[in-house]
Amino acid sequence: MIEAAKVARWNPELAVVYEREKRNGNRNRGTLAVARKIVAYLLAVDPKRAGLRTESSHRAHVKGQMDNIEID
Repeated sequence: MIEAAKVARWNPELAVVYEREKRNGNRNRGTLAVARKIVAYLLAVDPKRAGLRTESSHRAHVKGQMDNIEID
């Protein structure tokens, strides 16, 4: 995420976040703020509206699908 945040500063909205945090701290603080903003964007975009699945919930989902398969 840090490397993505460094490149993402070319985005005008993220550049504003970076510059604001850089003024209040240092460039590392600005980079971390951009990384957090990117994560927030990623979490907000959920086209399937399925929500975030943990590994255990994924296993339970797959097991439920396997239980529904009929073998002749």
